[in-house]
Amino acid sequence: MNDREDKRDTHIENNKRWTERDRQFTFAEIELGEQELQKEYSVSRVVMPANLERNLDWRQDFRYVSREQQFVQKARELERETVESAVFVPFQTYWPTYEQMQPGQLRWYLYWREEVRSERYPDTDLSYLFVYLYELIHGIGWNVPTQGYALMDRVWQAYRQRYPKLDVYVREWLHDLALVFELDMPLTEPLQKLPRNMSPGLKELEWRRRFTADPLDLSWDMLLLLLDYDVEKSRFYMEQGRKDLRAYIPKVLVLVDGYLAKTKGTRLIERFKPREKKVNRFLFRSAIYDHEMYGRTITVPTLSISDDLPLRSYLTQLVRLTENKLRELMGFKGKLRGISVEPEVEQLITRFLQKEFKQRKEEEAKARIPEVKINSAKLRKLRQESDEVRDMLLIGELPTHKPKASDGPQQAELDFEQGWQVFEEQDLIGREQEASNELMKEDLLKLEQQEYNDISSELSNPIQNMLDATGQHVEVLTDDSVMESRSEWQEIFVRLSEAHMNMLSALLEGQSAAIRHGIAEQAGSMSELMLDEINELSMEWIGDLLIDGDEILEEYKTELQHMLQGR
Repeated sequence: MNDREDKRDTHIENNKRWTERDRQFTFAEIELGEQELQKEYSVSRVVMPANLERNLDWRQDFRYVSREQQFVQKARELERETVESAVFVPFQTYWPTYEQMQPGQLRWYLYWREEVRSERYPDTDLSYLFVYLYELIHGIGWNVPTQGYALMDRVWQAYRQRYPKLDVYVREWLHDLALVFELDMPLTEPLQKLPRNMSPGLKELEWRRRFTADPLDLSWDMLLLLLDYDVEKSRFYMEQGRKDLRAYIPKVLVLVDGYLAKTKGTRLIERFKPREKKVNRFLFRSAIYDHEMYGRTITVPTLSISDDLPLRSYLTQLVRLTENKLRELMGFKGKLRGISVEPEVEQLITRFLQKEFKQRKEEEAKARIPEVKINSAKLRKLRQESDEVRDMLLIGELPTHKPKASDGPQQAELDFEQGWQVFEEQDLIGREQEASNELMKEDLLKLEQQEYNDISSELSNPIQNMLDATGQHVEVLTDDSVMESRSEWQEIFVRLSEAHMNMLSALLEGQSAAIRHGIAEQAGSMSELMLDEINELSMEWIGDLLIDGDEILEEYKTELQHMLQGR
């Protein structure tokens, strides 16, 4: 028991001794100078603020800075930086930023950027272009949104031929800029074919632009995406009708759209009224973009044309009907079934295709006629010889065979058996020479007339133009020009239908558009189409248009009145 108490007392005494020694060391450290303490000890200290309250904003002071945010900070630092000259250094990388540039590359970029801002566009690598585009997306280098839009479009147009890959990205980014800042900017140039990687929103905008264009403007490749029928897998398309289907189907759609607008007052897009829906669009896809600036997405109202089932069905029916009509005109066996289209629309398509095929056959027939070529040198020589012959005939200087004059007076020998033989023979020779001269004159006149007739028949307006270009002028005069003009007008009227003549009468009398529209409706056509048909005939036979707009040309009114009164 005593031992335990002794040990306890000893332990307490030792603790007091160690505590006293620690106090002595503490006071000693306080008394030492600061310099001596730094020499003896190397101590890391954490200084606690006098105010023990935690006023730190952990989200602000210890937040994570993304690569996109680092790019924006660096871009703002370099926004005004320029260099006077630099050597091009290649730079090719995915999602390029300043941190990936070497000093020489950064120097070239700053020089090239200043050139671009001055509307000079030296050759450079694609990665430099993307860095510049990323700057424009974040508002670096412009003050108002329209300026940023213009700068992006300008650099795209300058380099898109060398880098077609830019089309995929810049077209979308320009649209995003317009949406973010609510810019009323026109769409980029019309596309003949929609890229596969184009966003659905831009595709719908492109279709809307095509359907609202006047006239409707749908290319073959764009139309295929709106059909419920694969035309290109049709046996007719693969064997015979590929060229005609691709040529005539877009024209038929334009014709039907215009017909519905004239007769019903609504075009295709207005007739079916595709529904509008709201779509969330991701902004600046595939770009180094800090989404804290404009947000990740934006809600866009979109007219859903490609998903409108009634519109797709009607377009498919028109395409199938056109294919059937082409099969019939080209003698292809078999027809597509289950086609339902208004009778007047079917009649309109039928008449249009028949007219197109008739005109094509006429053009092919004209093309088979060999081209007449006249040698201008031979023509000049022929004219010169013909003029000489004509002059000789007019002045009577054709060479004749005259009897040689004798040295003295000719004596006639009287012979009771032969009678006055010498005088009779001389008289007979003289008459034969005169008859021969008359025959020669007639033959030469016939030859000259035939030569002129041949020249007149071969000469045409294109040939006359050719001769004029070579400095030669051939003038063909005919006394039957008035009769020929009459025959040309008769040819026109023979080919005009009763409806065409009624339309001409309405124009001459100054009738209203409603009356002309009624005449066309009775003929199962449109007034514009009938006027075009009349002008085509007039161009073919008199080489000029009869109708300009809704009026007959003044110089042809009298002739038309005479012809219409005598029908």
